[in-house]
Amino acid sequence: MIAGVDGASRGWVAVICDDDLTNPTPRFVKTLKELPRSLSVVAVDIPMGLPETGTRAADRLARQLLGEPRRRSVFPCPIRSVLGAASWEEACRRSERVDGRRLSRQTYAILPKIEEADALIRSDSWARRTFHEVPPELSFARWAGAPMIHQKKTPAGRQERHRVIATVFGSDAFSTALAAIRGNGVATDDLADAFALVWTAWRILHGKAQRLPEEQTVDEEGIPMHIWV
Repeated sequence: MIAGVDGASRGWVAVICDDDLTNPTPRFVKTLKELPRSLSVVAVDIPMGLPETGTRAADRLARQLLGEPRRRSVFPCPIRSVLGAASWEEACRRSERVDGRRLSRQTYAILPKIEEADALIRSDSWARRTFHEVPPELSFARWAGAPMIHQKKTPAGRQERHRVIATVFGSDAFSTALAAIRGNGVATDDLADAFALVWTAWRILHGKAQRLPEEQTVDEEGIPMHIWV
């Protein structure tokens, strides 16, 4: 099985499929550790592989592929030394001290999830082997043949993404999945992103995905610093 996993307000939302993209099943988990160990590829929307200083080639290349205005959906990856910061101000001080740049509030908001993914990958060989970093907007762009026109939280943006999802999973798949996980604080755009991520997980499994950058790049912990599309 394969999965696409996106962050939600209370944890993570996953869409799990057979390796031919059939039987899409939504699942809410509070932590990444709760994902089934039977998964062979997991596409996750979270930075994995953190630089000690500077920026990652993967992020620059992903933004170039997306272009304006969707490039802003790929947040700058924080440097490793900001992990564990107790406040945005402290994270900014740590980042400025090492790298000369502050941390965006958007990146700080997902720092707990970055820390969770990083700790799991460093301690768990299954996660290190299975998890792949995938930005949903890049998945949608490759899936549709062009970047999405509308922002995902707008009515037009939701319709645009749901139409893409329906091309592979059918017209009722999204609404059925949304009803199945109702009550877990999962936003409609989080679930849509998870569908896009599992589509890229299928591409990774079958050797159809593109790795950014192409050359092998790892951080000081040996964790790959790649984005997949």
